[in-house]
Amino acid sequence: MDNQNSGCGLILALMALGLVVAFWQVLLSGLLVVGVITLTIKLVAAHRYATLRSLVSAADQRFAGDVCRLDEHFAIVEQIRAEGSTAQPRIQILTARISKDGEDFTTTREQRSLMPPGDLNSLASNLAFSRLLQQNGIEMVNDLSVEAKAAKAAMTCIAELEWSRTAANKMNGLIRSAHGTLTKAQGNELLEPSIPQLNQALTAFRSEGQKLENYLDECSTMLRKLDDFLSVPAAIRPILSFDLDNLFDPSRFKELEASFKEVVTLNDVFRELSQDP
Repeated sequence: MDNQNSGCGLILALMALGLVVAFWQVLLSGLLVVGVITLTIKLVAAHRYATLRSLVSAADQRFAGDVCRLDEHFAIVEQIRAEGSTAQPRIQILTARISKDGEDFTTTREQRSLMPPGDLNSLASNLAFSRLLQQNGIEMVNDLSVEAKAAKAAMTCIAELEWSRTAANKMNGLIRSAHGTLTKAQGNELLEPSIPQLNQALTAFRSEGQKLENYLDECSTMLRKLDDFLSVPAAIRPILSFDLDNLFDPSRFKELEASFKEVVTLNDVFRELSQDP
C-alpha cells in the first residue's frame, strides 16, 4: 500500500513537472504580472503617503498653536502629523487644554487619530482641512475671537503655574538648607564668620519664595476666571464684558522668572557655606 502511494506521488510530481516545463513561459508571465501589480500598488501607496505627509505638514504649520473646540472644551492644537504605514496611514491631532482636578488645575493632552479621505486633493486647502477636523469633532475657532484669546491665555497661565510650583519647591528647599546651616553656624568658629551672608541669603530666599507663592495664587485665580468664562454657554458669551488685557499681564511672569534666576545664583555660594568643616 505504501509502495502504491509512493508511486502515485511520484507520478503526480512528474506530471506537475511536465506541466511546468510545458507551460513555463505562461507561468513566468503570470508571476511577472503579479509582481508588476504588487510593485505598482506599493508605489501608489508610497506616493499617496508622501502626498499626505506634505498636506499634513502644511496643515500643522497653519493650525498648530490655534484654538479649537474639542467636544465641550476649548483646546490648543499642539501638533498635526501623519503616522502609520503606507497601507494604513492616519492623521494624528495632538491637543492640550486646561482641566480641573478637584480645586487644582492641570494640563490635559489628547490625541485623535483620523482616517484620511480617499481623495487627498480634498485636503489641499486650509478650509478643506478644517472641514475634515470639524467632521471629526474638532472645530477650529477664529483667531480673533475672545474665546481664542481666553483659551490661549489659560494655556499660558497653566504653564506659568506649573513653572511657579517647581520654582517654589526649589526655593523652599533652599530656605530649609539655609536655615539648617545657620543652626550649625552657631558656636562654630569656622562657620560663624559667614552668618551675615547666610542671613542675607535666607532673607533673599524667603522674599523670593513669597513672590512665588503670591504668583501661584494669582495664576490660580486667573485660571478660575478663564475657566468660568470658557464654561459659559456660547449663546451667552457675546453679551459678557471681557477685557483680557487688564486681567493678564505677561510681563509680570518675565520679571518673576528673571528675579528667580538671580536669587538662585546665590545657591552656588550658599552650597560652599553649607558644607560641613
